[in-house]
Amino acid sequence: MDAQAEKQHLLDQIEEYADPEYAQVISRTIPSKLEVYGLRVFDLRQIVRAWRRTHKDVVAEDLLALAEALWDGQSREERMLALELLRHYPQYIPGLAWSSFERCRRDLDNWELTDVLGVGVVGPWVLDDVDARAQHLRDLIADEDVWSRRLGLVGAIGLNRARKDARFPKPTFALMDQVKEERHPMITKAVSWMLRDLSKKHPDRVAAYLEVNRDVLAAHIVREVDNKLKTGLKSGK
Repeated sequence: MDAQAEKQHLLDQIEEYADPEYAQVISRTIPSKLEVYGLRVFDLRQIVRAWRRTHKDVVAEDLLALAEALWDGQSREERMLALELLRHYPQYIPGLAWSSFERCRRDLDNWELTDVLGVGVVGPWVLDDVDARAQHLRDLIADEDVWSRRLGLVGAIGLNRARKDARFPKPTFALMDQVKEERHPMITKAVSWMLRDLSKKHPDRVAAYLEVNRDVLAAHIVREVDNKLKTGLKSGK
């Protein structure tokens, strides 16, 4: 497969779906240096579904080459397509080298790509060998770059979601302990999300963690997680 030719084919479709008005909305809500064509996630997934129908027998090497080519693009949509392709071929995710994630994380500059990469790709990758790979999440959270730290946190969300019968509350709480005193909004929002997500399966453990750390965590984390535990909703309404 010619990865560059396939990339151009997908870029042509991105341009067909382009919505300049919605691009302005995205640019306001997800600030980034990347070009924005204005595709909704639904549109991106439609493109991926169509591509999969004509590439049913794609091998890992070709898929990963295309994902890398798309990630090298200059637009939000190309990078989102790269991640959506990987998410739709979960059997190939465990075979990724950590160097691929290192390369991607250095390019992150917004929460959308960070969260899709963390939940959809990094989390399932760690799940394949938790004992050996969880250290990468701890290393990310120790990084000076805020997007790397958020990637480590949302990667834990992906780890806990990747298989219905597997949850990892103890290492997840340990990751939160590394950042619980931070006040950067990209970090506190991620911690709130982690606790609320974990509360679906471990409400008692989340409640206990919240009680012990009530005076340390950001106020909005305490409020949102309390609401989730009491009402099932972040807002409490």
